[in-house]
Amino acid sequence: MYKNPKIPEGINSSKEHPLKEFIILLSGAVLLVIIASLILGFSGSWLAGKIPFSAETKIASLYDVSQFTDSEDHPKITQYLQNLADKISKAQNLPEEMKITAHYMDSDTINAFATLGGNLFIYRGLLEKVANENTLVTLLGHEIGHVKYRHPIKSLGRGVAVSIAMSTITGSTDSQVLGEAGLLTVLKFSREMEQQADEEAISTLNTLYGHINGGAALFKIFQKMREDMETGETPELFSTHPLDQSRIDHFSEMAKKNHWRETGELTPLPDFFQKEL
Repeated sequence: MYKNPKIPEGINSSKEHPLKEFIILLSGAVLLVIIASLILGFSGSWLAGKIPFSAETKIASLYDVSQFTDSEDHPKITQYLQNLADKISKAQNLPEEMKITAHYMDSDTINAFATLGGNLFIYRGLLEKVANENTLVTLLGHEIGHVKYRHPIKSLGRGVAVSIAMSTITGSTDSQVLGEAGLLTVLKFSREMEQQADEEAISTLNTLYGHINGGAALFKIFQKMREDMETGETPELFSTHPLDQSRIDHFSEMAKKNHWRETGELTPLPDFFQKEL
């Protein structure tokens, strides 16, 4: 005769403490989000790099960059920077459609960066610390190197992919990555991208002057600024460029590897340059 067996107590409950289970589940969810973000960030960056530069230029044209610059008020400086950018573009063998536009920013901010569509923004605060044209060419050559290797659009692609993923996971509707002023702030480059741009800068310096003297001076400026950080505000440049002795050492290593001269005559800045800053 069939008898209904007594069900043991606690058969459907875990022996683990509920809080411990919650922590395990939460940790797993966070780990999945991090992995998904990394995968999407990489794929977004890779796909964005396949976008034609003409399309990138159209994206940049959606934003009125003139509202952020002081180029029209300082035509001599802007034209000088543009002339250097054109020389550097030729030295770096940029494709014909990859046009570089230099923008002068009359601000104490110590910064310079490249963004979408070949736009370069150079601040007075940094230019005031540059002693010669060789160092300035290193600075511009670095930023133009970012454009050459499509780092701005790759950075944007990574940011968009991660933003959309996070919005989907969190349920947020605020997934806008490139806002009205986002063209100036959103793009962050990896350390690998920065090194690639450094290498392009030193190669450009040697091509234009036959030596790399003046190049390492740019990073020595940054080192001095870092030393002064304890008594002042952190310069904006530090948030986007890795600063350490290895960048200076890498310049010297590349020179030795390619048999480039590390000494040579420095080209002075135009007489009007310091007066106009």
